[in-house]
Amino acid sequence: LDAEDADDHIEDLHTRGKAAAPREVRANVPRATKPKQERSLSYRSFAGFGDVKILVGRGASQNDELTFQVARPFHAWLHARGDAGAHVVVCIKKGAELSAQQLVDAAHLAAHFSKARGEAIVDVAYTYRRYVRKPRKSPPGMVMVDKEKVVQLRVEPVRLAKLLATEEA
Repeated sequence: LDAEDADDHIEDLHTRGKAAAPREVRANVPRATKPKQERSLSYRSFAGFGDVKILVGRGASQNDELTFQVARPFHAWLHARGDAGAHVVVCIKKGAELSAQQLVDAAHLAAHFSKARGEAIVDVAYTYRRYVRKPRKSPPGMVMVDKEKVVQLRVEPVRLAKLLATEEA
């Protein structure tokens, strides 16, 4: 037998043996697996003023992942004050200051992805990620914030629409 005939013979033996095996044995034979789909990110990504990247959590446990695994201590962190909603992280460079325009863009996203969506004026808390901590045994998404500042945001629908249009797929 040459190599090609041997491969065909082995394939034939495998197929016949599998067909002759009891059902319990056939169930345990590994099947060809489909390639795993790429896991979706735990956050949405938008482009803010000056092409700064703004990340928005997708849910409570994803908020934790975004805040404590993705964000760096020098990144800005925002959340709609007093309402359930997404954690928002502005990826600024180390030592850089968050500009007023970047703050307003991120605050719009924090307000939009919260229970305060649709309100005309929303209080948004912000600080650096280094001042956000997770209390022991707290539920997903719950954090404690030190050194927070609050901006009272008057929602601009046109600005929000432009921001939402920059979402990266």
